[in-house]
Amino acid sequence: MERITAPMFVLHGANDSRVPVGEAEQIVAALRARDVPVDYLRFEDEGHIFGKRASNLAAYPAIARFLDRHLGEPAPE
Repeated sequence: MERITAPMFVLHGANDSRVPVGEAEQIVAALRARDVPVDYLRFEDEGHIFGKRASNLAAYPAIARFLDRHLGEPAPE
């Protein structure tokens, strides 16, 4: 954890039975405490795999904005 310096995007389903949501929140808190850029998107009604259309419609544009912000110029629409 101490060696992470790259911006990170954490997506997590609150109902994930494989990885407790608390683990995602620990990573986010630790990175923020060290001023590492981190975006966190938590879906209350998803599990380990996002299956709901609404979740995907929220997640993919957020991922694209994160990548644009940290990797360079946004692609033309």
